[in-house]
Amino acid sequence: MNILAVARHLAPLTAAVTICAHAANTDAAKPAAHPSPFSRSEEHGEHGIIDGDAIDQSHAAAAQPAASSQQADSKGLIADSHLNWLLRSYTDHLETQGANTRNASVLGSQLNFESGFTTGAIGLGADAGLFSALKLNGGNGAGNMVHVDPAGGGSNQRAWTYFGLYDLKARVSNTIVKYGAQIVHNPFLEPHDNRALPPTFLGTSLISTEIAGLSLAAGSFTKSQPRGQTHLQPLRTAYGGIQLDRFSYLGGDYAYSPDTKVSLYASRAENVWDQYYSAFSHSIGDANTLRWTGQLNYYATRNQGSSRQGSINTNAYSLALSAQHKAHTVLLAYQKIQGKQFFDYVGEGAGDFLSNSMNVDYNAPGEQSLQLRHTVDLGSYGVPGLKIMTWGVQGWGADASASAATNADPASSLYGLYWKNGAPVRGKHWEIGMIPTYVVQAGKLKGSSVNLTLMHHRANAQYSDAGNTIYRLVLNMPMNIF
Repeated sequence: MNILAVARHLAPLTAAVTICAHAANTDAAKPAAHPSPFSRSEEHGEHGIIDGDAIDQSHAAAAQPAASSQQADSKGLIADSHLNWLLRSYTDHLETQGANTRNASVLGSQLNFESGFTTGAIGLGADAGLFSALKLNGGNGAGNMVHVDPAGGGSNQRAWTYFGLYDLKARVSNTIVKYGAQIVHNPFLEPHDNRALPPTFLGTSLISTEIAGLSLAAGSFTKSQPRGQTHLQPLRTAYGGIQLDRFSYLGGDYAYSPDTKVSLYASRAENVWDQYYSAFSHSIGDANTLRWTGQLNYYATRNQGSSRQGSINTNAYSLALSAQHKAHTVLLAYQKIQGKQFFDYVGEGAGDFLSNSMNVDYNAPGEQSLQLRHTVDLGSYGVPGLKIMTWGVQGWGADASASAATNADPASSLYGLYWKNGAPVRGKHWEIGMIPTYVVQAGKLKGSSVNLTLMHHRANAQYSDAGNTIYRLVLNMPMNIF
């Protein structure tokens, strides 16, 4: 979209946000006053529905064959540079059982500069992103829906600006190394982008696509730039709330063919756990008649080093089968957590590629869950760009009694994880949800999107995630300045 059209189109979008300021949603945020890492119903889930659609949870990104290296084709530091601007209007309404209702409306801005690379065998470059937000609605209790400082206050701040992205980078052939605050995509640190501004991570990353169809990735990170905050913070585990000194990963995605994808990754949260991820997906048939896709996602987690989060021996997997006929896709997914601990991941990341992580994660010890999902692309019915996803999930069999007994002292750092309302976490729960998404297909607003999220979750009193109802409206307006 051309920058000259911004003034003409921003006003009606801003007005739409203001009108909807009391009718939108969120996956949930920590309380503004001294947030607890154990408020799972307020921080987790939604990982399978980032940007209003089901993510490719196999995460196999096919690298295209290259006649020559990307670096050999470099036109230079300035000639290959880009400046992009993403405006986002974010409106959220969250009702949680046993907690205050939360409302927030925020205008977010991401002005991202991406340089090219210098010419020669080794190319050098740099990136920077200025993140800004203006709060239209929301205050104490809204948590990271708006602004929150590390101590839990700061929700009265009207506007905030900071460098959310900044890195130095080098490229050799088709391999890029970056150091700085950045967004990475892998089964452990996928950004949990469900607020006005996304989180970023500070560290080093490597992406290599030297072989057609194969994408290799590695990284090591020490801090995060959390949603709703303007200063770097230590990494923590999402459920245990344990601080990490460093998180590192290595792995890759291989597209054997357009129909077959494989992923293998390993990671280490120093002195907490080693975690391994594998995925496999395969499709057969033609969508004009019937196309079947099967998918397996698997995580294995074991305690490591000084075991700051205690003993961990957890296997978590999901099996999904989908059938597509023209505009309609129906998916059935089964998920199982094997072990006495929660399946956990790195905070601020959406590092849960299991199929049933929708509104909540269905990741309690011993828990099983079953999901039925339907997606329709209404382009086949004369409305190109409009998709609607609906789903329902039932979880049962959660039983954290073994770990609750180990952490029975209320002073224990993991007491709040395994105990709920005075009893060990256990029981069952369910949810339903719907997300209509419209992407503008042509004209000056091409690529802009409107996303409405509606979710409803109910659980028994001893389940870790409280019942909630979520309404969220997000409008994204991307602009390519040069």
